[in-house]
Amino acid sequence: MAPLKNIAKVSSVAMLVATGAAAMGNDAPLILLRCEQQTPICQALLQALSAEWQDYRISLSADPDAQAGLTIRYVEKHRAQDWLSGYLSWQSADGQSGNGPVIEYSVMDRALTSSDLTPYAVQLVRSTALPL
Repeated sequence: MAPLKNIAKVSSVAMLVATGAAAMGNDAPLILLRCEQQTPICQALLQALSAEWQDYRISLSADPDAQAGLTIRYVEKHRAQDWLSGYLSWQSADGQSGNGPVIEYSVMDRALTSSDLTPYAVQLVRSTALPL
């Protein structure tokens, strides 16, 4: 029976990542991810947040009528072909805000690819003390 639960969990995350909206009901709390022109990092962050906070709806674009409990932004500090650094900045609906630590990520002897962004995004999410 456990493999069926794992398949259902993976399917829910895949649907969430594909649509940018929750596979669960609309009553789940909403996390809004705001990105500016960093599409590959946004997709990696969406996946990392979805995996870490499975009981939340996570979206790149919110319905104007939706009330996000938490808004997260990726702030890029530096970018080169083989290195980048940045942090997550957040603001909750009650006005609290904060920043995560600056995380650096680099590779040797080649340029960064979109697949390199997945472990970077996971580290950003896990290193930031989000009020969830």
